[in-house]
Amino acid sequence: MALIYLGGLTAALQFGKVTLLLPAYAEAFGRDVTGVAVLVSLVGVMGLALGAMAGGIVAAIGPGRSFVGGLVAGGAVSVLSAFAPGFWSFAGMRAVEGLAHLALVVAGPPLMAAAASDRHRPLAMGLWGTFFGTALALAGLGLPWLMDAGGLTLVLVASGAVMLVLAVPVRLRAPRLPRLPRTAVAIDPIAVHRAVYGRFAQAAPGLSFVCYTFLFLACLTFLPEALDRPGAASLWSTITLASTLAGGAVCRVLPPRRVAAAGYLGTLAAGAGAWAGVPLAAEAAFLAMGLIPGACFAAIAAWNEGPRERARATGAIAQFGNLGTVSGTPVLALAYAGGGRDGLMAAVCAAALLGAALSVWAGARVSRSAAASPPAPSGPAA
Repeated sequence: MALIYLGGLTAALQFGKVTLLLPAYAEAFGRDVTGVAVLVSLVGVMGLALGAMAGGIVAAIGPGRSFVGGLVAGGAVSVLSAFAPGFWSFAGMRAVEGLAHLALVVAGPPLMAAAASDRHRPLAMGLWGTFFGTALALAGLGLPWLMDAGGLTLVLVASGAVMLVLAVPVRLRAPRLPRLPRTAVAIDPIAVHRAVYGRFAQAAPGLSFVCYTFLFLACLTFLPEALDRPGAASLWSTITLASTLAGGAVCRVLPPRRVAAAGYLGTLAAGAGAWAGVPLAAEAAFLAMGLIPGACFAAIAAWNEGPRERARATGAIAQFGNLGTVSGTPVLALAYAGGGRDGLMAAVCAAALLGAALSVWAGARVSRSAAASPPAPSGPAA
């Protein structure tokens, strides 16, 4: 389980090594920061376009093979990109990294679920939900040192080398899970999307997740200025780490839909408090928000019994998650530009309310479907 989690950290670093160093890339390629921002979005756009495909392909290849392949491909491309001759060749390699990133984030949850006992599976999935924030926090500490020691070349080579080295023990220790026969479902986009979204339980965690990704990065971007809290983003992102892990732990005793809905409603209430100027309300909003990803990743295992179904559900959550990430920042930027602080906070509260409604509805529908089928031994079903 620890090896899979470490692999998740390297996947998040595929974002962090560019996001946190955009000015350095701008200088290296002779552009302004806006001109290199596409290097960040390329990975997210790949997830938005191919998330469901990745779920189907991982189910066909097997999560273990997919995870190792993601580490090897991502590591090799990262090392090669350190010697890219120009911006567009580097951008092309970032697109390939987006494919490797998808393999890791889609195969990781089924492997985490398989490595944990039934009792500890919700906690394991909650732990997986912290990988992005943990990696960014670690990157914030380590990347300046690497930049001082060897610049972007060392950053890219070091991150790639870590992935390549990690692939060896993961290959030896990762759980061996069954895979689908290699049929057209792995490569036919229509068949893959039909397989992923044809069963509601596979799509349901993504429906609960999308409003979280819509809010999280966009709130970290705009709320510090809107609430006159410069520098608060690092504190808020750290707060969500603890509550994300707690979200998975709470799902050991409460259905994931209730935990996710509580996270959204807490975000709504605390967001309204921050809007009204209540002290520490913003911190409370991010504390509540952190419950959501832990609950959503726990729902993958709780609502889907086998590794095939979990891989497909993870593909759906990757696609919905990238939809939220790609759309959240521009939408909240428009709300902030058009309505100032009031417009921004109104949009945040509306998205939190929508997330709560989607979580309750999706979980209730999964529960009704499960009640109509023979019961399976597991934790809370919805």
